[in-house]
Amino acid sequence: MVEPRPPTNNEKPLIKRGRVDSVNLYEIKEEELELLEKGSPASVQLGFAIFLFSSAVTCIAAWATADFKWDIVENIFAFIGIGGIISGVYLLVIWWRTRKSISRVVLTIRKRIDPDPIRTSDPVELEPKEPKNDYDKPSPV
Repeated sequence: MVEPRPPTNNEKPLIKRGRVDSVNLYEIKEEELELLEKGSPASVQLGFAIFLFSSAVTCIAAWATADFKWDIVENIFAFIGIGGIISGVYLLVIWWRTRKSISRVVLTIRKRIDPDPIRTSDPVELEPKEPKNDYDKPSPV
């Protein structure tokens, strides 16, 4: 068996091609590419919302069931519990509003191609046709 050798600078690489029926090429904008590259911030917001809710529930359960010697410690538990719930609700609302941003971008890109292309057996005419009536003719300027 002959081992393939790497192409030199003067030789072009061997390209093998299998014929396909059609190829869909999607054009995307720079901001769409950046959003797809970075990902949606929604997953991070959901993670922080879950963390804040669980911390808040833990602090509220400790606050409701424990006997505190100092009022400052009791106030800290209450503050963390209430602040965690408020912050968690805020992040959950932001997550809900931005959770489908990548899905929307991909759907927008996919909609740029008609899903049911019309196939014709007639050759495509490259020359423009003559207008059928005087209304279709361009006016002299």
